[in-house]
Amino acid sequence: MKNEPVENNQSLSKALRAWKVAAPLPPRFQEDVWQRIARTEAHLPTGVWPALAGWIESVFNRPALAVSCALVLLAAGATAGWSQARQETTRVSGALSGRYVHSVDPYQPGH
Repeated sequence: MKNEPVENNQSLSKALRAWKVAAPLPPRFQEDVWQRIARTEAHLPTGVWPALAGWIESVFNRPALAVSCALVLLAAGATAGWSQARQETTRVSGALSGRYVHSVDPYQPGH
């Protein structure tokens, strides 16, 4: 729409301003709308968890944001796993080297 000439936008604006709806609203239309709003609000859950669930649902309705959140969580999990594995490898390596030294020379003091 940004590439359209200004004349088309002005003619569209003029046509929209001149447009009038002649059909009458159904009987008790406004009352029905307010009743529907009240019913919807009455069924809305209150509390922290439903609000959090609603926020998560609204975030994941947008695919680009959902993918970026998933990638961030995946990267955080991979980083935490790598760090934990590195610490465990260091611990096991030290324990195994101590066992090896003890198996070669049983009188050698342990770590």
